[in-house]
Amino acid sequence: MTRIESMNTQSLIIYERPKLTKPYLVIGFEGWPDAGRVSSGVVGYLRDKLDAMRLAEIKPDAFYIFQSPGVKLKRPVTDIQDGQVTALSLPATTFWFYKNKKSAHDLIISLGREPELRWNEYVDLILDLAQNLGVARIYAIGGTYDIVPHTIEPIMAAALSAPGLEAEMREYGIQLINYRGSSSIHTVLLLSARERGVEVIGLWGYVPHYVQVANTKVCYAVLNKLVKMLGLALNLEDIKRDSGYLDEKIDKAVEQKPELRDYVRRLEAEYGKGKYEAGEPLGEDIIKEIEDFLRKGGEE
Repeated sequence: MTRIESMNTQSLIIYERPKLTKPYLVIGFEGWPDAGRVSSGVVGYLRDKLDAMRLAEIKPDAFYIFQSPGVKLKRPVTDIQDGQVTALSLPATTFWFYKNKKSAHDLIISLGREPELRWNEYVDLILDLAQNLGVARIYAIGGTYDIVPHTIEPIMAAALSAPGLEAEMREYGIQLINYRGSSSIHTVLLLSARERGVEVIGLWGYVPHYVQVANTKVCYAVLNKLVKMLGLALNLEDIKRDSGYLDEKIDKAVEQKPELRDYVRRLEAEYGKGKYEAGEPLGEDIIKEIEDFLRKGGEE
């Protein structure tokens, strides 16, 4: 295990120093920008499918608040056996690499939890590492809830760090984002990358807001575009099959609840007119019922 001393930081640890050819970096963040687990799902799928090797890690100490009262998921997870601590899991940001022999670009994959503190410093570490390794482009994957029906092909849209990438997005059928509202770590990454002259494509999948489980349908749609952009020869049949299975379960849940069935039909009608309005949103109780139904496998 070695550290990149030239970066003058104790937060970034390098485990391997592979010789990479013009690598792309695909990065995902758990937390707020991970609706439907699209961000973590896409990145995790690539990591596991490609059997990527561990490359580096951003240590968590400077970027997270571990003692948030009443928030169990933010605390580190420990294993204790027979009174002895056997493991402690902290929310580090990990990087893996994959040598892509079928493309001019190797691949770096990263997954971490969106930090709570020092966003600029955190992003600087990512960009320092990317530039140190000669990264040609960064793809930041996000998932966001929206008032769209599950019955359409998933919508994807992009935010770009620099002009000149719009034509490429149109070629892949990806919309450009128009948005004003709460921000994620993606925005800091895009702005900081622009200052450094690094290409970043923030690629977002839009998740129906009433389907708040891991959304393999949107993950598959994002992966289907992404593997073409990355030049990866990757068989996606397994996640495509899971995507179809999720669709079947959602359809079954919709049919069993008249209020939800009517709501989806209104969404479809408004979406067909190019609108995103469907009257009053669904109540949280109904969304929770759908979530419980899907988690139980769609069985009564």
